[in-house]
Amino acid sequence: MTSDLFGTPQQQAFLGRGRALYEVIRDDPRFSYYGRSVGLADTTAGDVALLVSLTRLQGASSFADLPDADLPLLRRAVEDQGLSTTHYQRWSGGAEAIAAARAIRDGTALPTDVTLHRIDADSDSRILNKLAEISLACGVLPITGSVLRGMTRPGTGIVALDATGRPVACAAAAAYLHPGRDNGECWWGMLATDPARRGERLALRLGAEALLDITERFGFRRVFTGITPGNGPSETVCARMGLTPEDRSVISAADPTQLTGGRMTK
Repeated sequence: MTSDLFGTPQQQAFLGRGRALYEVIRDDPRFSYYGRSVGLADTTAGDVALLVSLTRLQGASSFADLPDADLPLLRRAVEDQGLSTTHYQRWSGGAEAIAAARAIRDGTALPTDVTLHRIDADSDSRILNKLAEISLACGVLPITGSVLRGMTRPGTGIVALDATGRPVACAAAAAYLHPGRDNGECWWGMLATDPARRGERLALRLGAEALLDITERFGFRRVFTGITPGNGPSETVCARMGLTPEDRSVISAADPTQLTGGRMTK
């Protein structure tokens, strides 16, 4: 594991391709980037052929926002090109989510053996690697370290360490679309908790901390996340956080020859 790109050599190469491509397209409002791969803002930003090209170039890509009614046809068109797809339901929230996060932060005590650490430009790389460690242990690919530090793009990460220094939970948030078209909305998520520490409301508290940090430090007014339909625990956390489901989706495409398992992350 490096201090900036995480996971297996295959995953690190994937994250590196996404970061390199972002440096090429960063001023083009058609594209999205939040520290994994470059995607398309929506179906007005490009067609299936462009999504397929981005996927073959990087290993994975996505449409960040499309009506649910368009999902079956678009998904079939992508899979006909030999790529795999993953569907995430969009959940989002604005002022109500920020208010809920404040209430959670103020009213949810941490376990006595747990301390929270925020990732920023000055964070020790060892703390950043602790965040990546718990995220990967839970099957979630961390976003690139330079985004978690808020350097390449506005972003933040929160990691909880126990009394021995072992990471037990994490959360993150980052800019997603071009600032000219994001309407004050960013991505939020990457919630992961050690199975042995579940039930202690760590995901709720860390999720609140990440949401408040990204909005207070960088001025975002809304957050969104994607949840695999039927993922009850994630839906429960989002509902508690004041996010609500939309009639819209994120579709992620992956090249199985580049990413084992045919998906970018859990």
